[in-house]
Amino acid sequence: MLWHIVRFRFPSDVEEAERRALEDALAGLQDQIGEIDYLAVGRDIDDADVTGLVTAFADEAALAIYREHPQHVPVVSRARELCEEIQRLDIAAPAGPDLREPTAD
Repeated sequence: MLWHIVRFRFPSDVEEAERRALEDALAGLQDQIGEIDYLAVGRDIDDADVTGLVTAFADEAALAIYREHPQHVPVVSRARELCEEIQRLDIAAPAGPDLREPTAD
């Protein structure tokens, strides 16, 4: 399994609607790109200006398709316009646990 992790740092004065639109576009990629095995988008709990993306792919070939996918490319372009810093990390690691929605106790 290949994990693709991205950290987006927004300027503190970015419009909330613009940031939310980018986060929604990132989350929507899972429904548009079949190579994505897992996707989560969320805001950093310690740094209000940071949003994170975690995705999982079967292998490097699937990640390569994702990177060039016509639904992904404009989202990356918009992120580059809005963010003051973007950091990416791609790691090969065993598949994680079976991820399920939390259940109420």
